[in-house]
Amino acid sequence: MSSGGDPGANAELSRRLRQALADKGMRQSDLAAQAEVSKAAVSNALNPDKGAPSQYTLEQLAGALGIEGNQRKELRRLRSEAITNLPSQLRAYLTAAERAAREHPYPGVLPGVAPPLAAIYLHQRVRQGELASGARWDSADRYEDGPADTRPGPETAMGASLAQPGSGASMGVVAITQGVPAHRIVEDGLSADSLLNRQDTCLVTAGPGGGKSSLLRTLLQTGVGDFVQGLAVRAAPVLVPAAALPGRPLAGALAEAVNADLSSHGLLEEIRPEFFLAPPRPGVPWLILVDGLDEITSAATRHEVLRTVSAVINGKDAGQYRFIIASRPLPASEVDSTLGAHASRFDLQPFSFADLEQVARNWFSHFGLPDPEGVAERFGQALAAASLADLARIPLMASILCQLHAVAPDKPLPASRGQIYSDFISLLYKRQHTVGASGFREQARATLHRYGSNALAHTERVLDHLPEVIARLADGRYAGDTRPTMTAVLSQAETSCPPGIPGDEWHAVIRSALQRSGLMTTYAGELVFLHQTLLEYLAARHACRSPASRARTLEEVFTHARWQWPWAADILGSRKRLAPRRLLIPPHPDDSSYIGFLIDVAQEQDPDAASPYLRRLAADGNIEGCRFLAEQAQLGTTIPAPAARAAAESCALLTSRTTLRSYWRLEAAKILMRIDHSSGIDLCIRLAQDTSMRSDWRLEAAQLAADIDIDCATPVLAALAADPTMYASARGHAARRVAEFDKELATSLLVSLASNRGLNRESRVNAARRLVDLGSPCAAAVCTALFADEAFPPYLRMRIVELLIQLGAPPPEEQYGELLQTPALDTRERQQLAWLLEEMNDPQLGNDSPRP
Repeated sequence: MSSGGDPGANAELSRRLRQALADKGMRQSDLAAQAEVSKAAVSNALNPDKGAPSQYTLEQLAGALGIEGNQRKELRRLRSEAITNLPSQLRAYLTAAERAAREHPYPGVLPGVAPPLAAIYLHQRVRQGELASGARWDSADRYEDGPADTRPGPETAMGASLAQPGSGASMGVVAITQGVPAHRIVEDGLSADSLLNRQDTCLVTAGPGGGKSSLLRTLLQTGVGDFVQGLAVRAAPVLVPAAALPGRPLAGALAEAVNADLSSHGLLEEIRPEFFLAPPRPGVPWLILVDGLDEITSAATRHEVLRTVSAVINGKDAGQYRFIIASRPLPASEVDSTLGAHASRFDLQPFSFADLEQVARNWFSHFGLPDPEGVAERFGQALAAASLADLARIPLMASILCQLHAVAPDKPLPASRGQIYSDFISLLYKRQHTVGASGFREQARATLHRYGSNALAHTERVLDHLPEVIARLADGRYAGDTRPTMTAVLSQAETSCPPGIPGDEWHAVIRSALQRSGLMTTYAGELVFLHQTLLEYLAARHACRSPASRARTLEEVFTHARWQWPWAADILGSRKRLAPRRLLIPPHPDDSSYIGFLIDVAQEQDPDAASPYLRRLAADGNIEGCRFLAEQAQLGTTIPAPAARAAAESCALLTSRTTLRSYWRLEAAKILMRIDHSSGIDLCIRLAQDTSMRSDWRLEAAQLAADIDIDCATPVLAALAADPTMYASARGHAARRVAEFDKELATSLLVSLASNRGLNRESRVNAARRLVDLGSPCAAAVCTALFADEAFPPYLRMRIVELLIQLGAPPPEEQYGELLQTPALDTRERQQLAWLLEEMNDPQLGNDSPRP
């Protein structure tokens, strides 16, 4: 038994155990026997005057009483409070932070409020990345095949396909294909929760709606829960918006943000900056979770935030603070110039398709729909019909699309990201105009009726114009307006306070209207948009509020140009010119999400509004313009058919230029693949068959096509595997990819490679290894033939021996012994071979003895 903490918590713990015992109808002696603890331990645990039970006793009692899930977590928390004498202010902070972390950061339509985060959230995964090292894209060809008597290094990794399987798309519709980042993947598929275990600063990036805020709230809840329950405490987390950090000392910024955010979650006493100057517990740091760095529009201010973090983690108090920073992707120069090598970089991954099914079931279960699994299945079919399956893997889009489907399951889903947001906001406004006492208009009338009919009429006009008011606010925020929300809103003519109504009451009515709109929430004491993408969509809608403003905005966004000299233009494949030409420059990548909404809103109003600009941007070999369209397609923006055709023509022009470096030709095909799968596949197959291309680029082109249409690509991959002009390693990779779809054909190709004396011996052994992995019945014969070839160097013959032992067909012991006596073996190789010989004689050895 332990004591020293809160006696009230111990009393509550005892009460809950006694209640559970009574509900079960058990006696104390029965509980002791079933829990396998002593009767004294049970008696003490049920007595509030005794100390709290040990962790083991509590777990045994809870299991015997059938207490699971959140109820068992609560028992652990009470025990922790009963035995831990935490400072009262720290306990108050942790309790309030845990309540705040339960809230879902994304909006909810049904039944009118957002569900608890834990009811919906599915843990995502992260991939750690670093800048790619090695050869540049435009380096000269380097063939891997060398003399047979040399020891080649590891096979050069083939370029990874940028496209993942997804639904096909044609011109004029959304084409979504998630891409693999250009950096090299170091660790794949880490649980995002594992970030809590790290000791360094982490920068986590994801695209718009990628789950960054949900991740930080989950880390907050997990970290605080561990602290409160007395489990393995790694850090005490603190969630703070990035915008709260510039211009003030860190401790003061944390205190101000925490007080503003947690006052509505039960924080009774103001936290002062001194609270964050000391560690929460000796040896335990504060974990500062910084959200929304990308929402700071000023690059100089973002730099200030990162510089502050860098100064802290490199200063004398470095061990007292850790940081996890969430942001959309930032320019590498911003991060490298501040955090440099002192921060690990992670990419937050979208949901897998299996994850998406579970998320849909969670939403539909929360809405109380009958047969949520059946609804989720039909939802998946609706996504496929609308070519939205990949887009729905983005967490925010999943939440919105689930809600749209729940409201109208028989209605086709929207066709573009802009239309999705349009339909979603329409639902929010319908909820605001609910008829009856619960509707906001009725409540506003009840509040202001005593001021007369003129005041009520003015209020009705304001509520009628509320969408335009909020859109104007969003436009100002996107342009950099940092005034308090209520100051910015009340400065608009539509929201002026009518005569006779006290200013504070009018202020309260407007603030309530903004909150009830479903678009805004209170965060750190300030009204903010629920999500940055909602702000961007509304800002785009405001920019297109009239034909004149729409035309003016599109002109400003898409007519920036630079002069392109003829030799530079010729490098990219355009026809030679004697004079410079003007080349349109795509909008800045930081604006991609907003620009995508602008394109969708403009096309919704006038199908031809954006098409001329996008077509010009992609025309005449402008590869940067084509890449911009591909990025927009990935976001879910609808690409107009004329622009998609222009991109296809430009990309086809670039890929046809055999004088171009292989990289540029393949890059053009990749870009088109994201815009128009059908045309992109044709280009990729053409490049894969082009013998003037580097082998690794030919293989990557074939794999790009295979990711979308395996029926078209399998013959191409098989041809590459049999092509003597290809690198041997590339041929092996091609055969392995064929094995995913046609094992018989792959076996034939691999046997041919392993038997080909014209290839280097390393590649032949690799082909044999792939046969073993494939489970081919001819693998043993191929490996035996290779082992019998004494021209193979000893280290490769050892590798063949391992394969034969794996197949259960080791070579004759005398041949094995001859190999052991080969003078060419070094000491380590001789030890490894001796170990293999012992393993062959005693198969159990491999399970018990470490390999040298």
